[in-house]
Amino acid sequence: MRQYKSLNGCTFPSNNIINEEEKMNFKTYNDLSKCIVSNLNKIPPNIDLVVGIPRSGTMVANMLALYLNLPFTDVASLLRGGELRAGYTKRAAGWIKKIEDAKTVLVVDDSVSSGKAIKEAKEQLKDCPYQLIWMAVYVLPFNKNMVDIWFEVCNQPRMFEWNFMHHWALENCCMDIDGVLCEDPKWFENDDGEKYKAFLKNTRPKLVPTKKVGVLVSCRLEKYREDTERWLKEYNILYDKLVLMNGITAKERALIGGHANFKAEVYKKSGAILFIESDNNQAIEICQITGKPVLCIENMQLINSDNIGRQLITKTVEIQKTGKQIVKKLIWMTRKNKE
Repeated sequence: MRQYKSLNGCTFPSNNIINEEEKMNFKTYNDLSKCIVSNLNKIPPNIDLVVGIPRSGTMVANMLALYLNLPFTDVASLLRGGELRAGYTKRAAGWIKKIEDAKTVLVVDDSVSSGKAIKEAKEQLKDCPYQLIWMAVYVLPFNKNMVDIWFEVCNQPRMFEWNFMHHWALENCCMDIDGVLCEDPKWFENDDGEKYKAFLKNTRPKLVPTKKVGVLVSCRLEKYREDTERWLKEYNILYDKLVLMNGITAKERALIGGHANFKAEVYKKSGAILFIESDNNQAIEICQITGKPVLCIENMQLINSDNIGRQLITKTVEIQKTGKQIVKKLIWMTRKNKE
């Protein structure tokens, strides 16, 4: 069996290597919500309080508490005790006002990997006077017995929308810059001159990885390497390699396009297991060219060989809808001008 270890809620192989052939499992907030709703029947009816294990467990516990209309708190607050606050939502019958009034407590984490977080929480709460029921949404086939209730087996390698920018596997990934690490420049900023240089200097970060990224890939021109490196250093974004477009001018780039082709070629040669891209159309093209998975930030979808056909159909339908809207607009404008 492949051995995995865990760090900060993220799981990865114990030998620090992920093969290109291994299929990445990616769970979105939407996946999480659907999973929770479809498994609510597994929660015992006698729960008085839902408690989250920081950080991701508190998110899941809060969602469960809202669905079940139960009070919610975290592990530290459970230990301290005290009053429970719940805003102005209509409270269910038997709603407890103080933590000390609880009898049965559901302790929740988003996932179990090595089980370190669950073990630490159990140690913290070992002297609590409550009946504790332990739960996780996602587990591995071999650690299901670490909790009393689990919702779904999610195998390795895996990433979640709420922690993928803190995942060790980023070292085995390619990542776009504009649209991921920062916003895309506006059309008036993209002048290949002083306005663009001001954008490169002053743009604010969007998603900042806390782990080193294998390859940063951007269609920014090579002449802007120094500006790009300076910005990355300012925001402590670590990477092994930075690949920019070389031997081409901004006008040629705009005329030729080929952004997805450029990124795909880098991705193919890199040995990376995942490309993190900002634009959905480019993400689909990169996946088509390489046959490898692409995580699209625009819609938080993992595009791979299993769903590329559906992605292409969706893209075609969207193009057709846009075309019809343009035609209708032109017809309306023509009629308006005749009047």
